[in-house]
Amino acid sequence: MDRWKGRVALVPGGSVGIGAAICKALVQHCMKVVGCGRKLAAECQSAGHSGTLVPYKCDLSKDEEILSVFSAIKTSDQGEDVCINNAGLAHPESLLNGKTDGWRRINVEIKSCLPEDKQCIRNTSVWF
Repeated sequence: MDRWKGRVALVPGGSVGIGAAICKALVQHCMKVVGCGRKLAAECQSAGHSGTLVPYKCDLSKDEEILSVFSAIKTSDQGEDVCINNAGLAHPESLLNGKTDGWRRINVEIKSCLPEDKQCIRNTSVWF
């Protein structure tokens, strides 16, 4: 991980769950991490590690908000070095018994990756 020290990572969905754990691990390895999501948790901070966590509020169902994240990173850091496609939504109803409308939200998981990936391929040296 030494080669990533000081590099910039973008983690959509970085405010809770797996995304927050990814952010924390990358910060511990001295990276500057931009964690974005609709809700930014108060505990979203670098907690004394040598890396930096930058919370960025972003609704991944809106292309213009996704593009604004990339624009902000390009302005502050000349772009991201790593992008981890992590954002997702949970649906509490079962597939067989749940209402179909609730499952339409899964569209966010698929559609939000498209503009992210497009920008990452243009700007990033590595993406997952």
